[in-house]
Amino acid sequence: MKKIGIMLVEDHNVFREGLKKLLDMEDNMRVVAEADSCAQAVQNINQDVDVVLLDIGLPDGDGLNLCELMTQTNPHLKLVALTTYDDITFIRKAMERGIHGFVPKYAFFDEIKSAINMVVKGSAYLYPSLQAEWLLKPSTPGLSDLEANILQLIAQGKNQKEVAAELYLSLSTLRRRIKGICTKLGAKAIEEALAAAARKGLL
Repeated sequence: MKKIGIMLVEDHNVFREGLKKLLDMEDNMRVVAEADSCAQAVQNINQDVDVVLLDIGLPDGDGLNLCELMTQTNPHLKLVALTTYDDITFIRKAMERGIHGFVPKYAFFDEIKSAINMVVKGSAYLYPSLQAEWLLKPSTPGLSDLEANILQLIAQGKNQKEVAAELYLSLSTLRRRIKGICTKLGAKAIEEALAAAARKGLL
């Protein structure tokens, strides 16, 4: 039986090492890569990785931007956020950015296993205590955090290559995002989008 290849992206070494030992004890799972930062995650990802368990709050960048970069180059990957964030609005944004599962760090190990097994099968996973709030609180219109960050950096005079590098995005992903921003704001070009976002108080 082929084991699920897991990559751990977590900057707290003790937590990461403890989780690795537990995962390696499972019959159908094995840790095949580790990283403690966005930069190291991009460097260490390999073809044996099926699921990435990652902390959103990494020291050198936004874990959500890392998600988009990873799925851009490895579309088969399943991503599970293992983090202290449990705000439903934040979780919705994370799901929009490619996260397949969401487990808070206070969860029991059995919940982490369940999340891994479910996302590998093609299902999404949300920690049980958050499911009711997810259903009760509708998503809000407007720009996502990533879209707002893109506009803010462009407003600062940075070019597309600089914006992409700072947000850990490929140029093609950035351009697709810019097109989406313009569509949301009813703009034909990014300059119009910046003006519209400023009028709406989205920046």
